[in-house]
Amino acid sequence: MSIVPLTELGNPLLRQPSTPFSDPTSPEVARVLANMRDTLHAYRAQTGYGRAISAPQIGVLKRLIYIDTADTTLELVNPRFERWSRDEDERYESCFSFPGMWGLVQRPLSVVVVGWTSQGVEQRIEASGSLARIIQHEMDHLDGFVWLDRNPDLHSLCTTGEYEKRYTSR
Repeated sequence: MSIVPLTELGNPLLRQPSTPFSDPTSPEVARVLANMRDTLHAYRAQTGYGRAISAPQIGVLKRLIYIDTADTTLELVNPRFERWSRDEDERYESCFSFPGMWGLVQRPLSVVVVGWTSQGVEQRIEASGSLARIIQHEMDHLDGFVWLDRNPDLHSLCTTGEYEKRYTSR
């Protein structure tokens, strides 16, 4: 479809909760999903970063996530958490809604999320490790949060250059 400008930190849309689609198979879902996919791939080609995107990041306040990693390609329409683990860990995260900044974020190690595909197939995803973290990061966007809201230690903030120098071996 097309590459859409990213909604950046400071835009009030990033702080608003998203509403569900009434029909996961609607043409609107297909259009927004195509724009998200094109935008994510363009960002990744330009920067080398980007594994997932949520609809609010392209200015659409709807509950839709697209994930594209080396291991997984996943679309989640109207996702919701079913459960998450009590065990947590802390890892560095970044976001292309405010590029160039990294910080430590504590999150549950595993999650179970339920949602739909754009073909109307219900899916239940049991995720751990980096996929669980990606899902939680994108779900935060759907609820009007960004990773900075989950970062109690502002001393961990760093630029992409510093992150790459110090932590890429982590």
